[in-house]
Amino acid sequence: MNRALVRQVVRFGLVGSLCVLLQIALYALLRTWLPPLVSNLAALLVCTVLNTEANRRFTFEAGRGSAGRTQLQGLLVFAAYYLLTSGALLLLDVVVATPPRRLELAVLVVSSAAGTIGRFVVLRLWVFHRRVLAEENAAFSVKEDT
Repeated sequence: MNRALVRQVVRFGLVGSLCVLLQIALYALLRTWLPPLVSNLAALLVCTVLNTEANRRFTFEAGRGSAGRTQLQGLLVFAAYYLLTSGALLLLDVVVATPPRRLELAVLVVSSAAGTIGRFVVLRLWVFHRRVLAEENAAFSVKEDT
């Protein structure tokens, strides 16, 4: 595994961990007043914008010029992520008539973890593919020179 990929995975994990904690906290707070899917949608929207920007700057070190396009692509990735996490909540509701909040939160953590893996792959291969290719080419040329 090359260093750029390892660095990206570690940074993505840090950003993602912080965002999942924020997502769970927002969900728990919103769940006091709102139904599960609405709470999930609101928490994920806030976290997706923050997460995409943090990954753009910190994980993939993309320039300023790509912020609008990146956020738009991030929202498309968000749609798939929302379907996954909401599908998990809907499935929980089918399996358990009145699930306790703790179980809802556990289901969100597990489905978020699965969604995060998919999100990394999509961000790396689609959203930030130019930046990733440039890093890999630079790493390859350094190896050739040594």
